Amino acid sequence: MLCWFQGHSQRVMLFANGYLGPDKDKIPRNNGVTMKPQGYWYSYDDTLVKRFHPTAALYVSGHHPMSTSMHRSKARFGASWLISKCLWVRSKKGFGLNTRPNPEGFNIRFENGKICGQNMLKLLNDSLPNIGRNDTLDIVCHSMGYAYVLGILTQVDTLFHLGKILILSPESPRQMGYDWNRFEEVWQYGSNLGEKKADLIVFQDGIAPQAAVKNLDQLLPGKGGRVFVPKSAPRGTVWSHHLSKFDWFFDIRPGDYGYFTR
Repeated sequence: MLCWFQGHSQRVMLFANGYLGPDKDKIPRNNGVTMKPQGYWYSYDDTLVKRFHPTAALYVSGHHPMSTSMHRSKARFGASWLISKCLWVRSKKGFGLNTRPNPEGFNIRFENGKICGQNMLKLLNDSLPNIGRNDTLDIVCHSMGYAYVLGILTQVDTLFHLGKILILSPESPRQMGYDWNRFEEVWQYGSNLGEKKADLIVFQDGIAPQAAVKNLDQLLPGKGGRVFVPKSAPRGTVWSHHLSKFDWFFDIRPGDYGYFTR
C-alpha cells in the first residue's frame, strides 16, 4: 500500500506511447511500468522532463494490435492510406479515412490500462515511497496511449493532484473521455478534422483520424483546448501523426496558445 504523506510538492511525469508498428503488431503485453527512457519519443521526453522537472519520469506502452483501432486490419489501413493520399477535398466527416468507432478494441486498451495503473502504484510504492497524495501527476500520451491512460487514471486519479495532460494525436478520441476539469490544463495536439475550415483529407492524420477528445468541450475557459498542426509543418496521412514530424510541438512559445510547462 502506498504511503501517502501530506505537504509534498513533487511531480511524477507519465509517458504513454502508442502503436509500435506492424512488425510488432502482436508482441505480448505485460502492462509494465519503467523509469527507463524509450526511443519512441525521439528525445521529446528529454525536453519535457527539463521543463517539468519531475521527481520521476515513468514510461508505459499503450501499444496494442491494429485490430483494436478504428482500422481493424492492416488491409483496411492500407486502403485508407492509398485513398487519402489522393483526396484533395475537404470533408468534416473524414471521407476516405477509417472513422467508424471500434468500441470493443478501445475497451481492450482501456482495461489493460487499469492493470498498468495498478502496476504503476506498485512501482511507486517500491521505488518512490515518499511520493504523496498532494504530489502532482503530469501525463503525455500519444495515439493508442490515450485509451491506455484513461484506464490508468481509474486507478491513480484520486491519489494525485492532476497537473497537465498533453494528448498527442489520440486514437479514437471520441470513444471515451474524462472530467478534464480535474486537471490544471488539458492540451490536445493534432489534425483539425471536424473543424469548419478543416484541412483537405490529403493533409489529415490518417493513422488516427482526429476529433476533439470526448468532454473537451466542457473544459473551463483558460484550462486548455485543441491545438492544430500548422500549415508550415509536414502534414499528411502519416506525417500529421508520427512523432518524428512533431517538431512544431516545441515551436509553441511562452504566451502562445497551447504552450506547456509545469
